[in-house]
Amino acid sequence: MVLDMVRIGRSLHEEKGESSRRISRGRLMTKRSIAVVDDDRTVLAIIHAFLTQCGYEIFTANSIAGCVDLFRDHGDEIDLAMIDVKIGRESGFDLADILEQDFKFYDHVFMTAFFWEERTLEKLLERGKPYFEKPLKLEEEVLPFLKEYFGKDETLS
Repeated sequence: MVLDMVRIGRSLHEEKGESSRRISRGRLMTKRSIAVVDDDRTVLAIIHAFLTQCGYEIFTANSIAGCVDLFRDHGDEIDLAMIDVKIGRESGFDLADILEQDFKFYDHVFMTAFFWEERTLEKLLERGKPYFEKPLKLEEEVLPFLKEYFGKDETLS
């Protein structure tokens, strides 16, 4: 389901004439950069360690304000954002809106431990973005997704 949704998410923005930042920046990339946003520092540390070992550059933030600061400082370096649906008392959906409106950044996916909540599921489906259920299956789901998302010619270790 996750890989099918990435195609949906990309096609919605392509129809609107919105290009992907990682393509529109026009630079060859050998190392992809991912921003991970979650209020749980343990989750951030685990994702950071795993994806760094897989060859990705990882930026982390544990709040909406922290992510906005991250994008102000490094937004042109980030290829994808992985956003928790609930960031403390804040909404990951609100963060996605900020990234789209203020930074014209559309390359994001969601993570949630609240997939079973009807409202969360509705919002996920409405947005047409890929999402992962927590606990994350990094090796079985996230890594294959990233390889598919960034393309077959990915040269990461």
